[in-house]
Amino acid sequence: MQLYMYEVFAFLLGEVFTRLNNVMTQKKQELGWTVERNDRKRIQFIFGLVEFTHTLMHDTEGKPHYCFDEWIGLRKYQRQSSLVELKVAELASECTYRETARVLKEWTAVNISHTTVGTIVKQVGKAQAKADEES
Repeated sequence: MQLYMYEVFAFLLGEVFTRLNNVMTQKKQELGWTVERNDRKRIQFIFGLVEFTHTLMHDTEGKPHYCFDEWIGLRKYQRQSSLVELKVAELASECTYRETARVLKEWTAVNISHTTVGTIVKQVGKAQAKADEES
């Protein structure tokens, strides 16, 4: 039942994200921005994979933007939510990458490989180092 609830919530959140993207797209078009294309994006959250549509737009100076991604704080090529990245890094500090992937799959709707765990740990480490330098 829990997995079904996660699946429904992930689907509904994807619908909400797509609708928010559509509203932002319309507002930006009213400001003179142009639409290049709509793309599908998939982000792994603790409760499951959320799939939504986001729009590549160009501002009045011709610079490309995914407005919804910028608004919600998604980085280019980001595939996991920030919370998933943080929890993966925390768990990986306590056990091996393979064990981290296994535990996540067993206890959450997160299904990632041990190599992805390693990649996330490196990304989180770089972000932490950068934050430490800035403070």
